[in-house]
Amino acid sequence: MRATWIGTAARHWHHGRIVGRRFAERRPGIRAALRAADPDSVLLAGNSHAEFLGAPDFGGRPCINLAVGGSTAADCAGHLAALRVPVRCAASVLIIGTNDIQRWRHPARARSVARFEAQARRILRILEGWSAQVFVAAVPPIGAWATGRDPAAIAVFSGRLAALCAERGHGFIDPFAALRDGPGGLAGPGLCRDGVHLADYTALAAEIVRLAVTDPILSASRTVRAVAPASAPPLRVLHAAWGLRP
Repeated sequence: MRATWIGTAARHWHHGRIVGRRFAERRPGIRAALRAADPDSVLLAGNSHAEFLGAPDFGGRPCINLAVGGSTAADCAGHLAALRVPVRCAASVLIIGTNDIQRWRHPARARSVARFEAQARRILRILEGWSAQVFVAAVPPIGAWATGRDPAAIAVFSGRLAALCAERGHGFIDPFAALRDGPGGLAGPGLCRDGVHLADYTALAAEIVRLAVTDPILSASRTVRAVAPASAPPLRVLHAAWGLRP
């Protein structure tokens, strides 16, 4: 029992160190982008799925990507708390949960689910202060071969996010719907060989833009065009954060 506890603590430490390093790399660019934020801006927050989107075009609105690959909900909340947004932006989009369902985090335990919900609530409080609207994505599906994560936890964690959105008046969206292979948390074709990341983030960006702009506050009259995501960190950075080999 003690050996298991020590191993879990070591994984938490290793994860925190790698993700913290990634945030330190991203922070100067994020802060510079935030200084140029205006009321039309859209903020992207969360984990690697959000970071890999780059800065898609939300119908002409500028996009600022705050995401840090490898982040759990707790990581994301901590990163956002360290930032300042000078104006209230038009909207925020959050993608979180993939790293919270790692098996070594015991996502099936009630206290793990409650901890995720508490950190997600903390994120939403921050985003509510920064933007007129908040959109939260369902937890993405994973490949059947991604054995380090629990696919059964995806519906549970997504359910908590949906409930928070209903409680707080936010938009709950599923831009990953086309990738899902039924309700069990597994994905069909469209993932990288790591079983976690998508093969095409341009298509994901277009779907998020489509879902987010359905609200009238986000000027649906503007022309929407999908653009290729900006360069993303190599997968080895994220694999290191999750204790995986490239």
